[in-house]
Amino acid sequence: MTPWPQARMRAANELLSVVLPAYNEEKNIRAMYGAVRSALSEEAIEFVFVDDGSSDGTADAVRGLREEGAPVRLVRFGRNFGHQAALFAGLERAHGSAIIMMDCDLQHPPDLLPCMTRAWRGGAKVVQMVRLKTEDAHLFKRVSSRLFYAVLNFLSEVPVQAAAADFQLLDRQVVDAVLQFKDRKPFVRGLISWLGFPVTRIEYTASARHAGVSGYSLRKMLRLSVQAITGLSSKPLQISFYMGLLSSAFCLAYALFAVIGYFKGLTIPGWTSVIIVVTFLGAVQLLSVGILGEYIARIYEQSRAVPRCVVVEADESIPECSSSFAAPYAPEFGNFAD
Repeated sequence: MTPWPQARMRAANELLSVVLPAYNEEKNIRAMYGAVRSALSEEAIEFVFVDDGSSDGTADAVRGLREEGAPVRLVRFGRNFGHQAALFAGLERAHGSAIIMMDCDLQHPPDLLPCMTRAWRGGAKVVQMVRLKTEDAHLFKRVSSRLFYAVLNFLSEVPVQAAAADFQLLDRQVVDAVLQFKDRKPFVRGLISWLGFPVTRIEYTASARHAGVSGYSLRKMLRLSVQAITGLSSKPLQISFYMGLLSSAFCLAYALFAVIGYFKGLTIPGWTSVIIVVTFLGAVQLLSVGILGEYIARIYEQSRAVPRCVVVEADESIPECSSSFAAPYAPEFGNFAD
């Protein structure tokens, strides 16, 4: 790791925020809270659960923890706005000196959190967890994940670490930089890569889900892929331009061949060649229009100032906690207003 010029040793009592996007994770909330609290038992922590429009009792499970005095805050969306919007909402409302992002299904192992905090206290700005494998991942998931990162890194202007996902610890300086982006559809791990902060990487094996089923359908994964590519790079537009040049050169060459053949008295077969040319040109045009449409849609949404999400409920403070967790929530951290 290249040392960051402003790196410093952090105090042991600095507040850590754990941001947990949750979509239909009612059965995982209490288990996730207990596992993280146990792993970071010596730390001053706050939990920010972001309910991404769940249809089950996810929000009630978080409220139950809060009523018991746990250092838990709930941010609830009016509907499902997506994992990336939930991450952003959590980062906006987290007040720790470091923020840990992780999924709520226990596939991101909480027992590695002390390793992440030690790296941060040693001066790391970004601690990125790199997945070696997932215990319950099927073949399609593994292949599609590799393909996603291969295409993304081919098209992106900045490299994105393969298999890194959003299991990361970010220093407050990094979070403040990320929050300057006003993207309607952000790709958080891509934005972090774009910022260029030095990264400390730790490898891990993802566990099977603790309970429930994944909320990431094939449609959502494809949507995230398009969102990531169009959000990080303009290369698809350049590729469509070069494809247009290539098709134009092909058509000119074919026209020259036809003219030469005519003057030589050769009969040029019609139907097959015409169909091939028309189909090829049609495919290039439709692909180019589709790529252009994705970028125009992003511009349109940005111009309308459409919010990333709509928060219908947000806790502005944490409940009264035991003395070991009360001190870090003193006024110097500010109130927890939206």
